[in-house]
Amino acid sequence: MARPELSRPCRLALVLALLTVIAGCTATIPPPPRATAPPAPRIGLDAVVSAVREAPGRKVLPADLTPSLATSGEDVGFDNEKCEAGPTADRVEPCVFGDRAGATDVVLYGDSHAGMWLPALSEIAERRDWRVQFFGKPACPSLSLTVWNQQEQRPFTECDRFRAFVADRVAAIRPELVIVTNESFSQKRDRGQLISPGEWQAGLTSTLRTLRRFAGRVVVLGDTPVLDQSAPECLAAHPDDIEACSTSRTAATARTWNAADAGAAEATGSGYISVLPWLCTAVCTPVIGNITVYRNRFHLTATYARMLNGVLEEALLKHFPQDAVAS
Repeated sequence: MARPELSRPCRLALVLALLTVIAGCTATIPPPPRATAPPAPRIGLDAVVSAVREAPGRKVLPADLTPSLATSGEDVGFDNEKCEAGPTADRVEPCVFGDRAGATDVVLYGDSHAGMWLPALSEIAERRDWRVQFFGKPACPSLSLTVWNQQEQRPFTECDRFRAFVADRVAAIRPELVIVTNESFSQKRDRGQLISPGEWQAGLTSTLRTLRRFAGRVVVLGDTPVLDQSAPECLAAHPDDIEACSTSRTAATARTWNAADAGAAEATGSGYISVLPWLCTAVCTPVIGNITVYRNRFHLTATYARMLNGVLEEALLKHFPQDAVAS
């Protein structure tokens, strides 16, 4: 996105304040973020929260919406066909991000929601010289419980084997940090019944205990709230009424087992990071600033995930010992 001329009013300069520093303009409340090409800037929590707070006031889609509605559904941000284990695979050669020769080993592990955070974590890894290895398998959450293959209507045994494979790899790597994150929305167990919060917490607790044996630190990244409707399709139908595509925070978070994630983290001495302040106030909106936040109902666009690299880094460093991550 081209930068505005410096001669434009200070009001417009403030719109870019999260990404650029324009002399002579200050703001009490930081404005919404504006998308740029990577590397993305390092935006702090106060700025992100302020942008989220301002988002419900926008009614009409911005002319420079990024990514566009036509491309947002495919805005993944990494080679998912190469880096994620396929439906029948029970192992994968991990893609490596950041500094391949780095002294700090980090593992990102989970289902498609783990891959969803790669655009942000890649920025952090480059900045801090981490070597990040990614172990992801869509529809295969990392909890120790046989889940249901909803495509083929059978127990997802490949997922069980993948989980064992990752545990062995983590034991071999002995990473300083493991980040675990999963999609809990509508996940089912081996008989095709919805996994209850209690079952989710028990299964994740077992996984975290295993990982804690081999990792210096384990952190659970909470699940993203789920919209009522897929963002690109809804926004295309309501370009002048973004509110029609928003979802109340209560409804959006009721579809996820974040309390179970947090409970499993607490039970195992792992860290827990809630992502809700980065996405919602009383409502969860599909557009923040000029950025399309969701690429469907429950996955963030790579563009928005990348914009959150600063707040994700801040949150991780609260749980990860400073002497282990000094850049």
